[in-house]
Formats: sequence, structure tokens, C-alpha cells
Amino acid sequence: MRRPPTNHPVSGHALLAVLLLVALLSTAGLLANGELRTLAEARAQARSVEVLSQAREALIGYAISYAERHPGEGYGYLPCPDAGNSGSSALGACGARNAPSLGRLPWRTLALPELRDGWHECLWYAVAGSIKNNPKPAVLNWDSPGQFALLDSTGRRLSAAGPDELAVAVIIAPGPALAGQIRTNTGAGPCPGSASTSDDLSAFLDGGNGSSLVVPATFRQGMTGDTASNDVLAWIGIDDIHDALRRRSDHADRIARIGSDAAAALDAALADADFIATHLAPAAGAPVATGLLPSAAVLGLAGEDAAVHDNWRDQFRIAACIDGSPCVSVHDTDDGATRLCRAALLLGGERIREGPERQQRTTTAERADPAQYLEGDNAHNYTAGIPWFAGAPLFRAGNPSRPATQDVVRCIP
Repeated sequence: MRRPPTNHPVSGHALLAVLLLVALLSTAGLLANGELRTLAEARAQARSVEVLSQAREALIGYAISYAERHPGEGYGYLPCPDAGNSGSSALGACGARNAPSLGRLPWRTLALPELRDGWHECLWYAVAGSIKNNPKPAVLNWDSPGQFALLDSTGRRLSAAGPDELAVAVIIAPGPALAGQIRTNTGAGPCPGSASTSDDLSAFLDGGNGSSLVVPATFRQGMTGDTASNDVLAWIGIDDIHDALRRRSDHADRIARIGSDAAAALDAALADADFIATHLAPAAGAPVATGLLPSAAVLGLAGEDAAVHDNWRDQFRIAACIDGSPCVSVHDTDDGATRLCRAALLLGGERIREGPERQQRTTTAERADPAQYLEGDNAHNYTAGIPWFAGAPLFRAGNPSRPATQDVVRCIP
């Protein structure tokens, strides 16, 4: 007599064999359709994007905390690249003042792990001379220019966050070697390649990326699988750094202190009868002379105060009574009072970035135009020599997520 069939559980070994067979059949299907390679490339690309983002955030963090690491030197500087495959910025200068520099990402300097892209290559990094920390630029503030033009894979222009739409830093994931690229690992450092940036450049970066650092140097976004360029780029604009700085709770006080120190120094300088004639220009038929804030050396500032002052002085304008009398009316928008002053010290604040009143401060002509810094009646009166200005006496960032564009006007009584 036949027994009815029973449902016996499949043994562990049998189940593994079934799963392995399914996996092998699935893999064979993927291989047949080329999908497995596509999946692997997608995962590698995602890894590259992840480490690029990590490096970018670390660089911005480095810039906005620079003064904590380097007392007395101010904020906003980015490190020199790793030029010797050590993971650290090289000692000493990285090129000439104001010239860009290129090398590997200095991950040790940034307190990062040894970042590798999805193809296990170390990241590369270019920094603009307008923001690098050695040698430092003569001026560094929220209008500092970028030096790197960005293109997408089709050659169309990409924009960085800054007045000139140029980047101040570019981070590059090299991706897999292309035909003709030989990446010999000499064991000179933790990263593949040698201890020479110039020797390794063409083996790791594609499509002319980094081959010329003539400003503006061009970097082109590559594509996975592209036989001409597969570099993946991330970048930083000057606005990215100052947007992050604005979110620091002490940022507004720091900018206000620059103005306070400048006002005190200007008050003392106005006691010199020759100061106005030497450093300011009289407006035709007007009782005031106007001009830029002079250098720290002229105003007698020294040390840390001098460096910070010279970084920011191009943001300030002066209107002073030619005869030394209190002829300038300053309306305080905080308390509503209007005071007579010997001079007014005006800070235009961050530029207006969009809309019909957008301000541009990139060319020599734009930087000479008071309307690119001051708004409304302040811009008109400054240009015409009319001794009346209005604004808050202290800089403040009312909304840390938006540029603080309001004019700051200080009375020098």
C-alpha cells in the first residue's frame, strides 16, 4: 500500500545549493546583459561621490575654523595640497602668491581617513591662490575671486557659488585608469603613484584637468565609462565658505569688531590735518571728501588687527568733512536718531546676489562703483558728495541662511 506523500523540510545543504544555483543563474543573466558591470560601476561611482562630499565638507570646516588652528591668522583659508604623497600639506609655500596649486588631497591635514574613490584611488585637489594659506593672498573676504572654470561632460559651463561663478577649490576622484594611463605604484607613500605630483598628473587626471593652471584654469566633469575622461569633480565657491561662516554664532561680532577697530583708527587719523587731503578725494562742490579705507599701516594698526583689517578694508567707504567740522548726518536705523559727525564709515555688507539690484564686484570697474557695495540713498549720496547716510551702526546677520547685505554706517563724531 502506497503511503501518501509527506512534506519533508529541505535540508540546510540542499537550500544553500538551491540558492547558489539561483544566484549563479541570475549572475549569468546579468553578465549576459552587461548589467553586473553596470551595477559595479554604479556602486563605485556612488562611493566616489560619497568621499568627494566628505572631502568637500572637511575643507569648508577647515576654512571656517582656521583661526582656531592658527591663532591670529583669521578665517577662510584652505590648505595647500599634498605634493609629496604623504597625506599632508607640504611644509612651506605651495607656489607663488595668488597662484593656484594642485596635488593630492591632504587628508591627514584635514583630519580625515585615507579617502579612496570607488576604484581605490586617492583624491586630488586644486586650491586657488586667492584663498590658499601659504603664501596667503593680500586680501581674503566674501568677494575673493575664484580661479577654476568648471565644465560638464559636454563642455557646457557649470557655476560655482561666487560673484564670478569660478571655484576656489576643486576635488577630483580620478576613477579607473584610461587607455595610455600607467599608474605604477612606487611605494613612495600611502597612495598609488610616486612622490611627485607632476610625474603622476597625467596618469591620474584626464582630459587636460590640471595640465594648465593658468587662471582661469579649466576642470571638466567626466563620466563613468567615458574613454576620454572619467574624473568626477566636486567644488567649492567662495560663497560656500562664507555661507558656512555666517552660521557661526560669533561671525557677526567678528565682522562688527573689524568695523569698530577701523572706526577707532580713523577717528585718530582724522586728527592729522593732512589725512583727508592725502587719502580721500573731494566731491565737486561738496563739503565732504570720499574714498576707500586706508591700509593698516596708514592707520597705525599692527599684528593680528592689521592682517584682518587689510583683508576687509576694500569693503569700507569713508565720507569725511573736508574742514573737520561735524557736517555729515548719520541716521541710526536702530534707535531712529540722526547725529552730526565729522565722518561716516560705511560697510556695504555682503553683495546682493540676485534680482534687479544684484551687485557684482568682480572687475576693476565694478569694485570702483559704490552702488556695488551701498544701497539706495547711501550709494547716491556717497557718489554725489551729499553728507547724509543711514544704516545700523553694527553688522549683524539677521538670518544666518541668507547674505547680510544691509549697509552698516558708523558715525565718527
